[in-house]
Amino acid sequence: MHYNIKGTALDISPEVRGYVEEKLAHLDKFFVGDSGARADVEVEHLQGEQSKKYRAEFGIVSKSGTFRVEARGSSLHEAVDLAMGEMSKEIDRSHKRGRGLVRRGALRIKDFVRGFRSRP
Repeated sequence: MHYNIKGTALDISPEVRGYVEEKLAHLDKFFVGDSGARADVEVEHLQGEQSKKYRAEFGIVSKSGTFRVEARGSSLHEAVDLAMGEMSKEIDRSHKRGRGLVRRGALRIKDFVRGFRSRP
């Protein structure tokens, strides 16, 4: 998977880049055969008197669909962790939905074949 990491009002240090890439490596298992998968990550330091000072936004475009999540946290690492958790849930939900569709289709075919065989 190709990564594009961008910082808004925040410099992307090698430590931050390494941390985000380490988290994104966990998602590679979902996109094994997809050579065109691309992840766009934006981390931002929010100005003002907010308790949630950092925002992390992840967007992944692949053959299986487009996924986007956003999370806010009091630290940059917390925002990235929350966003990665949501992204994992969203991708897993999409893959389960696809597997269910295939299984329902297989069940219809089996029912059709069973009905065809039982005819005199």
